[in-house]
Amino acid sequence: MTRRRGVLAYPLGMIGVILFVGLLVFALWRLLDQEADLRGTAADNMLWTISQAQVAAYQLDAALGRARHGEMSDDSLRLRYNVLLSRMALLEAGPQARYLETLGQRAEIESLAGEIRSQEAAFLDASAQTDGALHALLDDYAGATGRAANAAMVTQLEQIGGLLDRQHGAILQVIGAITAIVAIGSLISWRMLTSLQAEYRAQVSLMREREMREAYRGFVALVAHQFQTPLAAIDSSMQRILRKGDAMTRDEIQQRAGRVRGSVAQLTDLMRATRESVRLDAGQIEMQPTTCDICRELETARRSQLDAHPERMIHLEIGESVPATLVVDPVLLQQILDNLLSNALAYSPPNEPVTMQAEASAGRLRISVKDRGTGIPEAEMPMVFEPFFRTSNTTQTDGSGMGLHLSRQLTRLMGGDIHVQSSPGVGSTFVLDLPL
Repeated sequence: MTRRRGVLAYPLGMIGVILFVGLLVFALWRLLDQEADLRGTAADNMLWTISQAQVAAYQLDAALGRARHGEMSDDSLRLRYNVLLSRMALLEAGPQARYLETLGQRAEIESLAGEIRSQEAAFLDASAQTDGALHALLDDYAGATGRAANAAMVTQLEQIGGLLDRQHGAILQVIGAITAIVAIGSLISWRMLTSLQAEYRAQVSLMREREMREAYRGFVALVAHQFQTPLAAIDSSMQRILRKGDAMTRDEIQQRAGRVRGSVAQLTDLMRATRESVRLDAGQIEMQPTTCDICRELETARRSQLDAHPERMIHLEIGESVPATLVVDPVLLQQILDNLLSNALAYSPPNEPVTMQAEASAGRLRISVKDRGTGIPEAEMPMVFEPFFRTSNTTQTDGSGMGLHLSRQLTRLMGGDIHVQSSPGVGSTFVLDLPL
C-alpha cells in the first residue's frame, strides 16, 4: 500500500504543478485584460470631441451677435469660424465618423456642417450680420451635436455598466483562481513536506539501525571481554579443587570458594550494570523528583560507603552557599554518589582519605568527589564515561567499567552532568553538577 501511494505521488504532483501554472497564467491574463478595459474608451474621446464642436458653434453664434453691434472685428470672427471648422473636421475623421454612424447622428451632423461651410463668406463678413439664418444654422448644428453628445453619454454609461459587470466577473474568476492556486500550492507543499519528512525518518531509522548494529557488536565484544576474567577465575579455582580433591585443606577450600564467590559477585555486578544501562537507553527508568535534604543525602551516601569500608576515611565538606533542600530523585542521587565514592575508594591508596565537597552558585549545585589515587592518563580522558571502559592503569583493580557511564546517564536524566579533572599520579576529581 505504501509503495502504491509512493508511485501515485509523482503523477499527482505533476498534475498539481500543471494546474498551478495554468491557473496562474489564467489569473494574469484576466488581470491584463481588465487593465486594457480600464484604459480610455472611444466613448470618452467622442464625448469630448462632440462637446468641443458644440461649444465652438455657440461661440461663433455669440461672435456673430457681437458683430451685428460692431463689437467684433473680421479677424476675430474668422478665428471663431476656423475653430468651428477644425472641430467639424475632427468629427468627420475616420474613427469619429464611424462612431457617429453607430449613434445614428452622422448624416445630420455632416449635412449641417456642409451648409456651414457653404456659408463661409456670410460668416466672415462682420458688416453683413443682419440675417438670422446663420444663427438658426448654428443653433441646428449645436442641437445636433448636443443630441450626439447625449447619445454618446448613454452609450458610455452602458459601456461602463458592461465593463463593471465584466470586471466583477473577472474579479470573481481571479479570486477563484488565486484560491485554487493557494490550495494547489498548499497541497504541493504538503506533499513535498511529507515526502521530505518520510525520507528524513527513513534516513534516521536506517542510521539508528546501523548504530544499534554496531553498538550490539561492540556490546557483545565488551561483555565477552568483561566476562572472561571472572569466568577464568571461577574455572581456575574449580579445576584446582577437582585436581586436589580431598587433599585440599579447609583453609585452601575456603580461599578458592571465596575467589569463586568474588568472581560471581563481579559477574552479578556486571549483569546488573548492563541491565541498568539497557533500561536507561530504552527510556525505561523514570525520574521521581521530591524535595530532599541535601545534607542528609550526602551524609547517607558517606555513611553507606563507610559501613562497607570501615577502615577508610571520607571527609564531607558542605559550603554555606548550599541550600537546605533540593528537588531531585533521591534513589538516583544515592546511586550516583555511591558510584563516585566507591570508585574514589577503589582507585586511591587505603591510607588516603576521599573528600566529598558541596558548593552552590549561579543556580547550580556542584558535588565534587576527590581522591588521591593513580589519576587518569590524559589520552584516555575522553573515554572515561564510555560503557565498559577502564583506564590502562587500573587493570589490577576489580570493576565493571559501567559505573561512571551509568552515573553520567542518570545525572543527565535529572538535568545535570558529570565532569572530571585528573592528573596522573595526583588523583581525580569528579564533579556532579545539578540544577537547583
